[in-house]
Amino acid sequence: MMAEPNPSTSDPQRSPMAWTDIVDWLGIGLDHCKPIRVSLLVLAFATIVITNVDQATELFLIALWVDPSSTRYVFLLATSALAGLAIWYAAHNAYRLTYPRWPALQDPRAAALRRWLPRLLAIVVPLLVLYGYLLALRTPHPVCTVHASCLRRDLRSAGLLIVAAAMIVFFIGRQRVLEVAAERTAKAIEPRVATIKALGTLPLSIFLATLILNVLITVLVTFQPRQFDGMGSLAVALISASFFCMSGGFLCMLADRHGVPLLSLLVALSLMLHALHLNDNHRVRQYPGMSTHQLPEAPPADHRPGFEAYTKAWLQSRCHPRQTCPVILVSAEGGGLRSAAWTAMVLSEFTARVDQVLPPHGGEPMFERYLFAGSGVSGGSLGLATYVATLRLAPGTGETAQARSEQILDHDFLAPVMANAWFIDFTQRWLPGAWFDDRGRALTRAWEQAAQEQGIDALAQPFSQMYEGADGEISTTTPALFFNSTTVAQGWRFIQHPFRPFMHSPWTTAYDGALWQDPRIPLSEVVLNSARFTYLSPAGTLQASGSRASLSPRAFQLADGGYFENSGSATLLEVMQRLHAIAASVAQPIQVIVLHISNDPSLHDFVDAHDPKHPLPLYSAACPRTLSPTELRSYGEATAPLVALLDTRNARGEFARSALLAALQTNTADPDRGDVFWHLRLCPGNYPLPLGWTISSPVFDEMHRQLEQNYPLATMGTWLAQQIKTASQP
Repeated sequence: MMAEPNPSTSDPQRSPMAWTDIVDWLGIGLDHCKPIRVSLLVLAFATIVITNVDQATELFLIALWVDPSSTRYVFLLATSALAGLAIWYAAHNAYRLTYPRWPALQDPRAAALRRWLPRLLAIVVPLLVLYGYLLALRTPHPVCTVHASCLRRDLRSAGLLIVAAAMIVFFIGRQRVLEVAAERTAKAIEPRVATIKALGTLPLSIFLATLILNVLITVLVTFQPRQFDGMGSLAVALISASFFCMSGGFLCMLADRHGVPLLSLLVALSLMLHALHLNDNHRVRQYPGMSTHQLPEAPPADHRPGFEAYTKAWLQSRCHPRQTCPVILVSAEGGGLRSAAWTAMVLSEFTARVDQVLPPHGGEPMFERYLFAGSGVSGGSLGLATYVATLRLAPGTGETAQARSEQILDHDFLAPVMANAWFIDFTQRWLPGAWFDDRGRALTRAWEQAAQEQGIDALAQPFSQMYEGADGEISTTTPALFFNSTTVAQGWRFIQHPFRPFMHSPWTTAYDGALWQDPRIPLSEVVLNSARFTYLSPAGTLQASGSRASLSPRAFQLADGGYFENSGSATLLEVMQRLHAIAASVAQPIQVIVLHISNDPSLHDFVDAHDPKHPLPLYSAACPRTLSPTELRSYGEATAPLVALLDTRNARGEFARSALLAALQTNTADPDRGDVFWHLRLCPGNYPLPLGWTISSPVFDEMHRQLEQNYPLATMGTWLAQQIKTASQP
């Protein structure tokens, strides 16, 4: 076996750093990156995410600032050390091998580089986590500048410095031990070797044990996807990175020694399987027992109620003939868990405010009783579903509903998604055929289990079941919910609802989802189809079966509803138009009260803010807003078309909101009975409000603060209660 040669002496006649030396060293450095490219790619990807993704900022704030769990903090420190050691060990052993096609790796001048680069990459891991935390703190947090408990959280960052220091001590100590052993035995320290077997029994055992453990964890995540939930999302990411570096590094060592371009072959294989649709495990679940890697079975007979019959039954049970009846409609914008929490919080708060004035009707809160329909997009769909499921299956006051909604949504939904993505979906990309449930199923399962912890099973049950009474009659105790998705190939809205297909579709540039979806489709899957967040939740393949197989198109790919427009207003406008037509057919005058719930602090407002003491007929909180740098700059000819395409998404939302507002009707005879539009929005505040599938407790606190301070809730609740009370009296 060959020992690392000593560096050669330099030529005294040669200049210290000639241009040829620079080119030579660049070539040496590039060749030294090749054996450790998996670790370098992992670190590069992590750096890009930490620097550019808002959700990553929130993860660091949760882990090091606001998370009260000492267990998750210990997991963060342990997994930071684990990932660092995995990168070091994979790179250290990769450099022990000699590679015939990379002679620069045998250059004696780079001996120090081969010795120190693995160590430096290892120390980078905890420092990169610390960098992410410090980067997150660039945003001012006035809420915590006066709380010593928050300031003490900053001391947690010292743990990462201790991990980095412990690694340095380990590397120095290990080197000293090896040098002493070499002096006693007169053997070279970890000599360079020409074959994998020559690395020795211990390194091979560690690499093989890592591969086996990787397979076992993949199986564990397949059957028990919530095993990593208690660790936190950052810990899950670090564990995944450890396996990527160890397993990927070892396999690349095997391939590189024989001149096989392993990563290029894997990318080509994945692209081929993807192009031929041979490994699609992203199918939309059509019924609770279906997996995302199965083909659907033929649907049963359709017993869902019709929307017209539901509407007439709803009007008959709540409204008196010839008396104007208030009808509450809600549109909930997308925005991940931020949107879900804000939507559920706003609706629960109105429920509580109206309850303070009007007692529930037969156990049903009066606000929910007069809430006719809701249109949701992405996280707004999850918020609507959570609010309705909480009140319907766990009756109580609005305060109780709000507390239960927050307990459902105050979960780390990102951790199971990441575990599935890096262990299951990543493996599935190289396998022909669909074998495993995808990360979208991990997300719906997490929603279902969070609700089940509160005694609520509605998310796991068929969507239409909430509208079917025990005696076979139509149940109108649940508001009509419409969840918006987007079809990939056509770019149209795909509107999901619990009713039979419309005889005459009320939708413009949209598909009636009831035509293609099984009547048994679970509520969580319907929400997921609306919330197939870019890359985090994959586009789902909806394939019609049975008699529906003759439909054209037979299959769709569904993406997040926000691709078409993120407000939900376009669908709500069409629901409102259909409602007016049905109400007119039964001679029932109605007063439409629209609650538009948005959560983007940078949103252009479209409703003038009014005196808080007189929030009628239109109301919106006044948000200070400044133009962002992207709105002030101009773009070159290469980027302008792409930016324009992306910006039209926001513009479609603004157009839809304005069209909905313009469609409201006034009552000249009785202005107080005219249509009303309230915009419940989030403003820039004391704490960042990130997108994503996990948020911290300060985010909930900030939302509560804005809801209480920005809106005259008492006035609004009393006015709503008065409208309902007047309509409910003969």
